[in-house]
This record gives sequence, structure tokens and C-alpha cells, in this order.
Amino acid sequence: MAFLYPSFLFALAAVAVPVILHLVQLRRAKRVLFSNVRFIQVSKDLTASQRNLKELLILLCRILFIVFLVLAFAQPFLPASDTAVATDESDVAIAVDNSFSMQNMHQQEDLTLLNVATDQAKVIADLFPASAAIMLSSTDMLNHGAPVQKNEAAAILDQLSFSAKSFAASAALKSQPSHLFILSDFQKNTFSPSILGEADSATQVHLVPMAAATTTNVTIDSVYLEDEFIRSGAENLLHVLLTNTGSEAIEDVPVKLFLQDEQASALSIDLPAKQATEAVLSFKAAGNKTTRAYVQVEDYPVEFDNTYYFVLAQSAPIQVVEVSDAPNSNLQRLYSNEPFFRFTSFRSGAINYASMAGADIVILNGVESLTAALAATVANYVKEGGNLAVIPPAGENRGAYTTLFQNLNLPASFTGASADAAKTSLATPNPNNPFFRSIFSDFNADMQMPSAAKSLAWSRASDDILKYRGGAPFLSRFNRGSGSVFMMAAPLKENYSSLPNHALFVPIMYRLAISSYKQLQQLAYTLGSETIQVPALGQRNKREGVYELRKDTLAYIPEQQVRGGKLIFNVPPDMDEAGFYTLQFQDSAVATLAFNYSKEESYLEQYSPDELKALVGNDRPNVHVYDYGDAFSVKGEFEKRYFGVKLWKYCLILCLFFLMAEIALIRFL
Repeated sequence: MAFLYPSFLFALAAVAVPVILHLVQLRRAKRVLFSNVRFIQVSKDLTASQRNLKELLILLCRILFIVFLVLAFAQPFLPASDTAVATDESDVAIAVDNSFSMQNMHQQEDLTLLNVATDQAKVIADLFPASAAIMLSSTDMLNHGAPVQKNEAAAILDQLSFSAKSFAASAALKSQPSHLFILSDFQKNTFSPSILGEADSATQVHLVPMAAATTTNVTIDSVYLEDEFIRSGAENLLHVLLTNTGSEAIEDVPVKLFLQDEQASALSIDLPAKQATEAVLSFKAAGNKTTRAYVQVEDYPVEFDNTYYFVLAQSAPIQVVEVSDAPNSNLQRLYSNEPFFRFTSFRSGAINYASMAGADIVILNGVESLTAALAATVANYVKEGGNLAVIPPAGENRGAYTTLFQNLNLPASFTGASADAAKTSLATPNPNNPFFRSIFSDFNADMQMPSAAKSLAWSRASDDILKYRGGAPFLSRFNRGSGSVFMMAAPLKENYSSLPNHALFVPIMYRLAISSYKQLQQLAYTLGSETIQVPALGQRNKREGVYELRKDTLAYIPEQQVRGGKLIFNVPPDMDEAGFYTLQFQDSAVATLAFNYSKEESYLEQYSPDELKALVGNDRPNVHVYDYGDAFSVKGEFEKRYFGVKLWKYCLILCLFFLMAEIALIRFL
């Protein structure tokens, strides 16, 4: 034990005062005369030994009162167990996690984890002297990163609100404070113990975990359309992927779809524990305008991920380019009958390569004498993300087809079948194949199928869409990078195939074009995502200016560039509110984009204090993990370790105790 002010111990000489008073009281008794015996009071018998014991006890209480009073002023304390850091002169950093996961409720208090963490941070700040510099940090920069005095810390902490960004304590570690307190729920999904290795060995890192009441949470991961090609008035299906991140199943979770703030569809779904479940909602896209839509679930207390925003934009016409040497192509009339196709046909010797580069699909329809230049152009088109359909020629002159197959690494070759070759019937298609989705309203496995010769053969396709009855492929898809190649085994000639006269011909050719359609603008984007591409419609008039993202009164100017008619930009880092944003070029609205929060914070499972201690191990003696508890338990453990145990309060309590004991002895004995 040591004393903060040992000079006060000289005051122990005051113990002589009650001793002297006690000795003075040992004088001879006086005689008292009474005029009448009726004035004599009844006295209590008291032996000399009892009287001496009482006086000794009173003397002892007075002595101890003075002793503990002097000790209270001398302020005794037990020295700290860790004296590696001079805490009186140190700078301190307090990092408070204010990410969305801190919306969860505390295990013992009816408060959010953020409220509890803020209260504990205030108590921790009071541990240090007024001269200590305290730096406050969170997922957002507090007070511009400048250190403050402890009397200012409480006001700044009260300004904390939830942030869309994930919590990272690495920024506070860079300042290399003497003490760093991290108050967080320490999510397993976001917290990496490896960042503790960035701390300087002189920095004492204190991990203060928050105990969550539950880890159950429902989040909307993503949505996608059954038919990516959106047509006005056409019925479509929306697939919603929901995840229950908790360890308990949830029943009858309501899922609602809103179009332009009006409810369009709803259902209830059961969500198993720690599993993703798909819900399907039907809707009709009305009109030819962009529709703002969102899916909503009811879940408490973590609510930031209960809404998923997306945009239903009417699809642009599908650009179909045919290269054919036939004077009257049977595909021209087929695609020209539908307004959502833009069909263009070229002869193999007169091709507009600019139109070909902008097509959604290029169809080589029986091109004879394929030139090497055309083969190289088509191969580059596929490698850059285009879609190609190869329908073999009827003649024997095949030109550069072999070169084309080699450039695209297609294991295909011609069989040499002639027009009078035997035809083989096709097998019934698989209705579960995504290619035939929504084609059959009433599938008949015994339907009559067309027949065709085999002019082109291949192996190892990505997907065999149609097959011969013997199992050989008739129509297959090959994935090549971001592009695709569709190959048909027979020409579209009556003497080679009866498919052009069959009922399946129209839906198959339509599906080839529609499946090649790529919506450049996605349904939704994630805040903090890297790069976004949208059509640069605002550049048609060649005016100079910059694109802006606007939401209500907020405007953000992202890093941007325009290449090949596409606007490429990054999401601004300070854009952190989910919802709908208007992409504007000067005064013109280019597009409406939907942004949602990242789902990292939706997974609430956290490290317990024991797990944190195991992760920290013994190789980081400067990292300390506190058990679950209130702010005062953390305060007491920290004071004991770095400030020692102060005993002056106990001395003051004992001082008052012996004073009361003296009064009781005089009054009742």
C-alpha cells in the first residue's frame, strides 16, 4: 500500500488528544448533597470493570476515527498491476461502433447497443485526468478527427447516429494512442482480429464487447426478374431472396411489393434458421415509364435492411443483325412482326460493322464462303460480350468457318451431310430448361417434334437446348467469356430441317434473341460498389457538363467518364442513404437508379468475450478483452489495472462508522 499525500500522516499525532482526555477523566468522585431524600434519583448499578470497558471502547472509537480521517486525507492506494503506460499524461482514443448492426437491442437493458456503447464511452472518458487528449472515432469521422478534452467528449458522443458503413477501428490505430478503447458488437461477419496486429506495442488496446439480446434478423439479399425483358402490360414474376440470419426459424413473415408507392403484391413466407429462402411475387409493369419499386418485410429491431429498392425500366428494343446470302430470309418476316425487335439484314459482302458491334445478337444464317475478315470480326464481337447464332450453310463451300471455330475454341466440325441425307426426329424439349421458361402453357410430352439432318456436330457444350432422339445435340449454347455462341446442327432449309414449319420455330428464335438481351442498367446497385455503367443518353447533344446523382435536395458528383456511349462512374463514398437517385446531366434527367445498403451488417452473430480472448491469444499482451458488463464494471477493472485501487473512500466510510459507534456507546451504555 502507498499514499498519495504521505505528509498528512503527521496528523496522526492528534491521536494523543482523546488519550489525554481519557486520562483527565480519571479524577476523584465528588460528594453531592441533597436536602431531601426524595430528590435522590435511582441510579443504575455499574461495576468499575464495566465502566472501564466502556471508556476504553469510546477511547478506541475516537482513536480509530482520527486515524482513518488522517488516512482519508493521505489517500492510500494499492499500486497498479500494469505500470507500463503513464496514464496521467497519455492520449486516449475511444472508437464506438455505430454501424447498422448496433440497432440491435442490448441483452440487459431496453436500449440499442449504440446507446449502451455511448454511455460506456462517457464513463471511460471520465477515467482520465483533464489534461488527457481524447480522440473519438466511429464509422464516420467524429469532430474531424481532432482530439478533445474529456468535458467535450460527452457532447460529441451524443451526436452519434447510425451509419451505413461497416465499422473499422484501423483509423484509430493509426494515431497510435496510449490507450485505445473499442466498443462494438464485434460481428463475426465484419470484425477481423488481424487488425489488432496493426497496433503499436506501446498502445494498450481495450476491447469492450456489447451483449446483444438476439442475433435473429431477416434481410432481403437481392431480387431478380423471371423475364429480364420488361414489356408494358406484360405479366412478370419477381424473385425475392430472403435470408434468416438467426438460429431460430421465423413463421409468417409478410413480404410486400410496392410499385410507385402502391402495393402491387403480397404474401407470407416461413423462413428456416440460417437459410436463404426465395419468394415469388407476380406483377404487371404498367405504362412505358420507369417504375420505382421496392420490396418490404416486417422485422424488428434491426430495420435498415427491411426494404430493398429497385427500378423497373422499360427495355430498349432488341437489336438483331442477320448476315445471310439468301435473297429472302425467313428470319426477316419473323422478327419484323414484333415491335420490340429491331431487325437488320446484311449480305456477307456488304456489312455495316458499326451496326454489328451494337447488336444484341448476330445471326450467321447459312452464310456460304465465310470470309476470314468476317470470321475474325464475329469472334472479336463474341469476346467483347456479344451473342452469336451460327446456322450452317446448305452448300459445301464453308469458307472460314473452321477459323471461326478455332478462334472461339468451339469443338465443332461439319459432317458433310447433303440435302438428301436422312432426317432424324428431335427429342421432346425439357420444360425445366430455363430457355423454354414461359414458352409452354400446357406441356405435352407426346408432342410431334420436327426432324432434321445433321450438318454440323460438336461436343462439350455449356447447355444442350434441343437434342436428337439419339441424344446428339441439335441446338446448344457455348459460354465464351461474357458472350455466348448458339449453334444449330442443320440449315433452315426445308430439305435439311422441318423446324421452320413447326410451331416451335417462332418461340425458339424469339428466345434466342431475348436471351441475348442484356439490360445495361441493373435493377439496383449497392452503396459503396465500385463501378457502374449506364447509357450516356445525356451526351447525344454533345453539350459539355458533368453528371450528378440527386436525391431530394442532395447532389453528388461522382468520378465519371464516357466511353463508347456509356457513362462509367463510381459511387461517391459520402453517398450513404438507400433509395432512388436521379442521374442528371445539366437539367436533363438521364435515368433513375436504385441503391441499397450492403448486407454485411445484416449478419448479427458476434464474438463472445471468451472467443475474443481465444483469438487474441497470448502473443498480444497489449490487447485486453473485457467481459460483458455495465460501464462501471469496465471502469473498475481498468482503474485497478492502470490506476491502482484507491482506498480513501473506504477510510472515509470507516471514519464515519467509528464516529457513529462512539455516539452509540455514549448513548446506550
